[in-house]
Amino acid sequence: MKSITGKNFFLFGVISMLIILITLDCLRKDHFNEDYTPMFFKNTGEWVSFENAFSQSQNTLSSHFTMFTSNYLMEHKVYSNFSPKKLPPHSFDKHLRNKGFETKAICGVSFLANLLGNQIGEKDKKFDFEGNSIYRKCLRKLSKERRSAEDVFKEGIRFLSKSKSRDIFLWLHLFDAHMPYFSPKKFKNFEIVKSEKSVKEQIDEKGWFSPYFKEYEKKLELTYFPNCYKSAVSYIDYEMDNFFMFLKNKNIFDETLIFVTADHGECLLGDHYIYCAHKKLFDDTINVPFFVKFPQKIFSGEKVFEIVEHLDIAPTVISRIGLEEERLRGEDLFKLLHGKGKKREFSFSEHVDNFMQSVRDDKYIYSEVVENVPNKWGIKMEEGKLFTRDGTEVKDKNIEDTMKVKMDELIKEIQSSSKKEEDSLESDKKIEEQLKSLGYL
Repeated sequence: MKSITGKNFFLFGVISMLIILITLDCLRKDHFNEDYTPMFFKNTGEWVSFENAFSQSQNTLSSHFTMFTSNYLMEHKVYSNFSPKKLPPHSFDKHLRNKGFETKAICGVSFLANLLGNQIGEKDKKFDFEGNSIYRKCLRKLSKERRSAEDVFKEGIRFLSKSKSRDIFLWLHLFDAHMPYFSPKKFKNFEIVKSEKSVKEQIDEKGWFSPYFKEYEKKLELTYFPNCYKSAVSYIDYEMDNFFMFLKNKNIFDETLIFVTADHGECLLGDHYIYCAHKKLFDDTINVPFFVKFPQKIFSGEKVFEIVEHLDIAPTVISRIGLEEERLRGEDLFKLLHGKGKKREFSFSEHVDNFMQSVRDDKYIYSEVVENVPNKWGIKMEEGKLFTRDGTEVKDKNIEDTMKVKMDELIKEIQSSSKKEEDSLESDKKIEEQLKSLGYL
């Protein structure tokens, strides 16, 4: 088998393994389909589609930490995009490196590269801002905050071309479907309608929430940015298809384990009083596309309706290298597909800044604001706590109480196991200090 460079590029079997994680920032599940991503869906027979997949947060860094650690937010404590934290020893990236894998992250936005991506393999030169040298200061000043899907995949291909490793993990993160939504002009196939008022004025009049973007000063109809979002999704679809074609042309695709998912979704045109942002814990932001391409076409074309979560990525990855890790919350998807995995009754998610918590099953969502946590965004909130999966409020005290009990029991169990692990780590630390004092270490 030949690589781009013409050298042998061994893959899979006992010789080598390639694992790829592609995360699509802000991509709603209902926009990842035949209409918006036709290039991907023309080949869905190659993939396993998990139809009830959920993120553990509507926040970028929090969700990605969950993917790598298989822990809930209240365990890894990453509740915002401004939480510098090292990946723990049980993250799947560290297990892979301990097994000799070369790992690499290529992110579409600078903050994610600096807070997470640069912990995974060689640092990203475009977004390596640490240090106070003249070079680093100039880099911070001149570097664009974002990298297009085209450039992310180009960097991925460049990495695969140069790597001399036999075992490789590559994470590709795409930021184009994040406001302000990006795509080349040829993908913007919609009419631009002017307005007498700016987008910001119209948002304010409706009482919707959205972070401020300078683009909101433009006098355009409110449909403009949701249309830009759709164009960005189409652009991602196009570039992702080109990347998969590269893998196929190099005879790499069939033997590679590939995950495609979104870190969270997006509210668009006033969904739940939100405009072009990702707040609250409805399916618009938590129900995500989730596809896995297993090696050798195993399970290809299957649709799975059991509840799966981002928690399940790490256990699935490390099971491929013959390991188990008790600190991972999720389930190995191979076992699930073989009918041996543990089936979930519901999924649990948390909001940025620990503002909200929710559980959902196949019919209902229970969502509540965490006690004593302020609504610092001033978001207009729904009156009730129980909703159908499409966000319609339901008044049924019995169902509401049942969902609430499920959530409280899970939270109690998470907190209990986290306390035991903290106590164990503290005990290990004390033993280490005692051994040092006695001259053994």
